Amino acid sequence: MTDDFSFSGSASDVQRFRAEALGEPGQRRFRLVVVANETYIIWMEKQQMQALGLAIGQILEQVPSRGPGIDGGSIPGDVDEDTSNQFRLGRVELGFDESGDSILIHAFDIQDEETSSGVAMRFSRGQAREFVRGAAVLAAAGRPVCPMCGQPIDPDGHVCPEQNGHLPLPIDDSLLDKE
Repeated sequence: MTDDFSFSGSASDVQRFRAEALGEPGQRRFRLVVVANETYIIWMEKQQMQALGLAIGQILEQVPSRGPGIDGGSIPGDVDEDTSNQFRLGRVELGFDESGDSILIHAFDIQDEETSSGVAMRFSRGQAREFVRGAAVLAAAGRPVCPMCGQPIDPDGHVCPEQNGHLPLPIDDSLLDKE
């Protein structure tokens, strides 16, 4: 978090964005749809969306606000769902621009991490808070988590490695009474 944080290139101001989960729990695909001069669709794993939301939330907590939080969130409007600017998220760089009081995100394509392929974006504090809330809601809307192993539980059951792959078996009391 520094005011001299720089990307290879300049960050575009985000006009619109949506954090989304498509599909049924267990089969969902996550993406961030961003309009920053052009439309970008960044596909990611649930854990990546959660981690990005947590990291941005930590930046917002650590950097004092310069005034009342009256900056708006995402501007409503249509986005180009068929954009050719779609990629799977690989590496992410985060920063804070003190002069612009904004969060900087550079998302790199997992296929081209060696190059500067990806998109550099600038989110206002309001947009960043909106993303943090949206990422948390999407993550919480998934399958319940096993309290023993932390893995998601499918609707038809769960084989927990902490139980050696077996679910508890009921004991037949009639077997205990026989001598």
